[in-house]
Amino acid sequence: MGVKTEYGDPAAEGVGADDRLTIDADMAIANAAAPALYRQAPLSLAVCAALAVVMTLAIDFSYTGKAPWIWLGIAMLVFGARLFDAARWRTALEIPHSYVLIRSYSAGVMASALLWAALPFVAFSQLDMAGKAIVMLATAGTVSASALWMSSLRRLSLWQAALLLLPGSTLLIPSPIYAERILGMFGVLFFAVAGVGITLAHRALRSTMLTEQDNRRLASAAEATRLHSEQLQRELAEAKVLMEQAQIGLQRRFEDRTAALEDRSKELARQALTDALTGLPNRKGINEHLSLLLSERTQPRSTGQLALLFLDLDHFKEVNDLMGHLAGDAVLKVAAERIRETIPRHAFAARWGGDEFVVVLPNLQRPEAQSKVIAEQVRAALSVPVRLEERVVRIGCSIGVALAPAHGNTPEALVIAADQAVYSAKSEGNGIVRMYDSKLAEEAGRQNRIAQALPSAVELGQLAVAYQPIVDHDGVATHVEALARWWHPQWGAVSPGEFIPVAEASGLIHTMGRWMLRQACIDAARWPGANPPKVSVNVSAMQVSSGRLVAQVREALASAGLPSHRLVIELTESLPMGGRERVEATLVELRNMGVTLAIDDFGTGYSSLSSLMRMPLKLVKVDRSFVQDVPGEGELLIKATVDVARCFGLEVVAEGVETRAQRNRLIALGVSYMQGYLFGRPMPNAEFIAWLGLRDGSENVVVLRA
Repeated sequence: MGVKTEYGDPAAEGVGADDRLTIDADMAIANAAAPALYRQAPLSLAVCAALAVVMTLAIDFSYTGKAPWIWLGIAMLVFGARLFDAARWRTALEIPHSYVLIRSYSAGVMASALLWAALPFVAFSQLDMAGKAIVMLATAGTVSASALWMSSLRRLSLWQAALLLLPGSTLLIPSPIYAERILGMFGVLFFAVAGVGITLAHRALRSTMLTEQDNRRLASAAEATRLHSEQLQRELAEAKVLMEQAQIGLQRRFEDRTAALEDRSKELARQALTDALTGLPNRKGINEHLSLLLSERTQPRSTGQLALLFLDLDHFKEVNDLMGHLAGDAVLKVAAERIRETIPRHAFAARWGGDEFVVVLPNLQRPEAQSKVIAEQVRAALSVPVRLEERVVRIGCSIGVALAPAHGNTPEALVIAADQAVYSAKSEGNGIVRMYDSKLAEEAGRQNRIAQALPSAVELGQLAVAYQPIVDHDGVATHVEALARWWHPQWGAVSPGEFIPVAEASGLIHTMGRWMLRQACIDAARWPGANPPKVSVNVSAMQVSSGRLVAQVREALASAGLPSHRLVIELTESLPMGGRERVEATLVELRNMGVTLAIDDFGTGYSSLSSLMRMPLKLVKVDRSFVQDVPGEGELLIKATVDVARCFGLEVVAEGVETRAQRNRLIALGVSYMQGYLFGRPMPNAEFIAWLGLRDGSENVVVLRA
């Protein structure tokens, strides 16, 4: 280690752990001792000066030359210079660093050491061995006095002692040649000074090497830092590129997602206005379009009028109930496609709901005539049979027509008017086109009032059963048809033609049918006579397809105690006779119970022959519309019906017989039974029992008119 390194030279940072501990200890000592050295320097120098004077006087007693005094003069100059240096630092305004103080003080110590080392050469040449020993002891004391204040800096004091004692110690070696001793002292002094120089050079070289190593290490660290910085910059650049790519990807994903959401919103908006089954606009869609068309009509440039067609499919409910919803959906799709293909390009079709459709015809110059023509075209298109797998069904439609502004200026008003028109058309039969008028509004209002009051009529017992006899050729009542009657406390008698369709539309027909069946069985069980007539009860297609009819029949027969062979169930021909297995199973089970099955209004439906072939029937009732033309053209239809019925082993009942001429012709045509005002009007149960009691057994027909 170099001298500077001993006192904390920064170049020493690369040394080992043990050297570091030594350097740290010396640094602590130097920092504490340096100011103390300069505080005690005047006293130390005074002692040294006093010792120099004493040594010179002592030497002067035995030495005849001027050398001791020259030595003393030099010593006083050295001591003076050191004293001046100490005084200068003590009076300085800013105390220098301890490194500077120690370096300056060490230089003064080295000068003093050389001065004392030269003393033996001046004094020892003329002294004997004892004198030499005394001078050496004096020199050693001087060295001790001078080094006393350096005791805290151990290494520096040891170097001072070595420099002072080694030259003089050579004089203690006996030698005859004085010159040899002098050379020996100078040799020792030279090697001592050379050793110190070599040591100092070695330490400086080592410090330089350590500094260079530190510089290389710092350069390596700087290079590593630079490479790391470049790596970080590259990584940052790559990260920036990745961030930009990710941002672009996110932007694209955001744009794609936004576009997808917009498309989805449009699709949802379209779906909200479109019927999923048929692809036509739904009720909301037609209302929005109709509102737009009606608002445009208020503009000055608007020309022409607008018509709204309200379509209600005929017989669709029976197809849906008996053949299943899949068949019903297929029929609706076919109907929608036919409507779309039939109406003009500027027209607008929509599915209103269920089996109801709406067609809007804008810009009509002759609205009434044009709308009727288009309505007839649509009706004709929907009347074409529909093939469903291996089956063929006929649906048809009834159409109500409303015009704007004649029948309304809002979508709601036009739809209500057209709906009332189609309701009126269906009440008169199927496949009718009806234009709205004020009378329809009155009828619709009455139908609405009937629909509101009918549930209360069932609960309050306002319904009653009337019985109309069915007689054979001899006038004997073999059957009696039970007919529903409603007497309203304010309106009076309400026609079955009014409230039965309402009951079917509202679903109340199930409750009414069950009540009718039970009441008819109870009354029939109490009719007098050894062979009382059978009771015939009408049931709707809804009752048959519900699957509850068999249980209701059993319940009615059991509660009344009526034998099953005295009950006749009349089925309307609107029931699809080639229907589902459940309907066929219901009819077969009724027949197996002993119940007689009859088909009502034969000849007015669309599946007459199919019904005769597939259904377990015993009676066929010919509609009154044919009997009215007897005698006349109606006879041909009745004769054909009788011939067909006989082929299937069935008996024929003719309804609406009012004259004897009709009776006689019907008997001649082969009709088995007759029903009509000629034999008796519908009457309450008590009057019917009285009617039975008036029979006198003669061939004359006895009629009790209600």
